[in-house]
Amino acid sequence: MLGDGTLLVYCSANQALRCAPIAERPGAGLVISPYQRDEAGLLATAAYLLRQRRFEAPLLLDAARYAGRARLPASAPFNPRWLRRQRELGVPVLTDSGYVDSGDEPGLAGILHRAAVLPDTIAVLPLHPIWLQDRLHRTVLTGHIRAAGAPVALVLEANRDPFALPGVVEGLLAVLDCGVPTLLLRCDVSALGALCHGARAAAVGTVAALRHLTPRPPPAAGPAAGQPHGFRPAAPSAVFRPTLSYRRIGAIARAHRRHPDPDLFGCACTVCDGRDVDWMTALSDRDREVPAFEHSIRVLQDLRDELLGTGDWKQSWTARCTDAVYRSRELGWDPAPMLRHWQRQLEVQRQPGMQRQPGMQGRTGPAVARLTA
Repeated sequence: MLGDGTLLVYCSANQALRCAPIAERPGAGLVISPYQRDEAGLLATAAYLLRQRRFEAPLLLDAARYAGRARLPASAPFNPRWLRRQRELGVPVLTDSGYVDSGDEPGLAGILHRAAVLPDTIAVLPLHPIWLQDRLHRTVLTGHIRAAGAPVALVLEANRDPFALPGVVEGLLAVLDCGVPTLLLRCDVSALGALCHGARAAAVGTVAALRHLTPRPPPAAGPAAGQPHGFRPAAPSAVFRPTLSYRRIGAIARAHRRHPDPDLFGCACTVCDGRDVDWMTALSDRDREVPAFEHSIRVLQDLRDELLGTGDWKQSWTARCTDAVYRSRELGWDPAPMLRHWQRQLEVQRQPGMQRQPGMQGRTGPAVARLTA
């Protein structure tokens, strides 16, 4: 169901009907997680999309039991009903894994080896970033992934972009070298880098909270359930194509005033329709959220098609990162930290014995067959 290089939209169940049309194009698909922990609502939404709306793109369901204040640990058993309902719907089966903390090797091994004995099952690995950053942790992680042989779907924890952290890009590439099909859930622009380096699929979140796994908040204190008085959600951000980064609409508008270059700010996506990207400045934050995401995923889908249409995916991605660093500085912005991390990895992989080819050379068997059918 998932071909190499699939770029997925990751959304919550209350956003799914609006996101479905965006995900219905070649090389795209949809991942849905529960809204307010309502698993039954998630399954009902998926059934409606498949049976009533006839959604034909790849569809995956993420139970997200690893997220939030009440998240479960990696040792929590899989729910047989969750696995069964996915099979009944005819979608790829993702485990409802708990969170793998920094020292929880038994939990990590448990998820992988329990998934390996289940037919047609993808092991979801919600990871503390140390599993990719630290060499010893990385060796343990890749050893268990190779031993289990099951396809994996990574979810990375961080306060913001996990790929901005040192070592995370290097760790992801080590996982991609394990020889099993690998998906990346809850991602942002680095989804493109992952696809260019051999990830089977990567999912971009509709809002900032769905573009990474937020660390568990401290215990609730007061009537705001852990949120300070006067708490307001972050203003929506949109992908600014020249810098390969999410930027606040207001920041894009200010840069546009300083650098009135139509080649930088004009956007041909179906949302902007030739207008400058900062046309959304006239909208309120609330009204901005939907067009900001729709613009972002359209831009990323177009970039995905351009990158994977070249002969050397990795070289093309690195060239884009290099240009984005230059454009960021031209506009007076600090380049997104992940750009440098991706650039450095191509230099490392050019060393003797480090060459890789796009695409996965995973085990054969029903789980892989289901991913590639």
